Amino acid sequence: MNQPIDRRAFLVKGGLLSAAAASASPAAWAAGLARNRQGKLRHAAIGCGGMGATDLPRIASHPDVEVVALCDIDTKMIEGARQHAPGAKEFQDYRVMFKEMAGQIDSCNVSTPDHMHAAIAMAAMAEGIHVYCQKPLTRTVAEARAMAKRAKDKGIVTQMGIQNHSNANYAAAKALFDQDLIGKIYEVHVWSDRPAGWWPQGVERDSGSDEIPENVDWDLWLGIAPERPFLKGKYHPFQWRGREDFGTGAQGDMACHLMDPATWFLGLGNPLTIRSDGPAPNGESFPLWSRVHYTFPPNKMTMPGPIPLTWHDGGKKPPVDLLAEHGITREELPANSCLFVGTEGALVANPYGTPVLLPNSKFADHEIPTPPAKDHWHEWVNACLGRGETTAPFSYSAHLTEVALLGNIALRFPHQTLRWDAEAMSFPETPEANEHLAPSVREGWKIDGM
Repeated sequence: MNQPIDRRAFLVKGGLLSAAAASASPAAWAAGLARNRQGKLRHAAIGCGGMGATDLPRIASHPDVEVVALCDIDTKMIEGARQHAPGAKEFQDYRVMFKEMAGQIDSCNVSTPDHMHAAIAMAAMAEGIHVYCQKPLTRTVAEARAMAKRAKDKGIVTQMGIQNHSNANYAAAKALFDQDLIGKIYEVHVWSDRPAGWWPQGVERDSGSDEIPENVDWDLWLGIAPERPFLKGKYHPFQWRGREDFGTGAQGDMACHLMDPATWFLGLGNPLTIRSDGPAPNGESFPLWSRVHYTFPPNKMTMPGPIPLTWHDGGKKPPVDLLAEHGITREELPANSCLFVGTEGALVANPYGTPVLLPNSKFADHEIPTPPAKDHWHEWVNACLGRGETTAPFSYSAHLTEVALLGNIALRFPHQTLRWDAEAMSFPETPEANEHLAPSVREGWKIDGM
């Protein structure tokens, strides 16, 4: 039986998240270090496959990190991680790990399927453990707010795994944006080619069941999600991402990367309205494509009036006529990017390539900055050790995640304009949409603090 978390009860119990919440204090860092007199950050890796296979070696490469524990529901994933953690204790259940190693873990990365991010991260933060969590931060809005609030309340050092936030391409795009070359922004488009063969979407639930491999604890993999039979190659590993019970689809996966410039450069606040043009999820998986229209409050960098931002996925891209006005075609656009349209030109921020100013006829001779990249993982480790701050803490990344997740809710109500009341965490004119703001939790499981 799944136990829905009541939104109003959550608001009363947990309070509301401010998008401008402060990051963890130096006092909190010092408190964490006090537990580790060797000067090393004692780290636990939770989720050793998928992005965990990237996160662990990057974190472990920091000279002041000692990996003391490996945790994965699949022992084969742990086998592959041992090279980065000689002598580390091994677990399949994060709850057992936190209990048996109480006071022996300073930090952890949460690199599991989306549906378990909040349950694991909230448990870690309850123990005062610093958290690096993969994107999207959570599967639901209420979970994102709860994680940001707990991090703030307990002084936890946090970072969401949007490593593109620290790369040289986004740094160059930010430098160009800050030169105020394209005037006042009046429109933003963000697009991705996902799912594009990366994982299945638009599929119905498969029938039948397969024998569970000895190396997999299927009950632990399901975690808080509704019970269903194991099927080989359908969920674990990686094929879960487009499934509604476990993942967040193309927008949840990629918007945290690609909407990042819009949120960061432009300082976008909470959306006013959200409307989906595309097909709805089918109850099992997200659709093959979507187009979601947001409006945001204006600010000093934008034209007056609500600012439209449109998300496109499944290979959809900005309108042909808009691109023609700026001397570019859809075919010339990258597969994944963010386009700022201003009164004096446009800027394409591409996480995987050099930023582009448009039209080329106007900006061909403009020098593109070449700032250095930063190490997103080491930045977090250094912050845990009291050496600076992170650039994608939960105080920032929970808001970014929330914006993406609101788009996923809009998918369920095609062609309806949903008005969003961020302070109340509610769609006041569409109460049925509120049912999708918080998770249902399987009997026998819990999300601490929710």
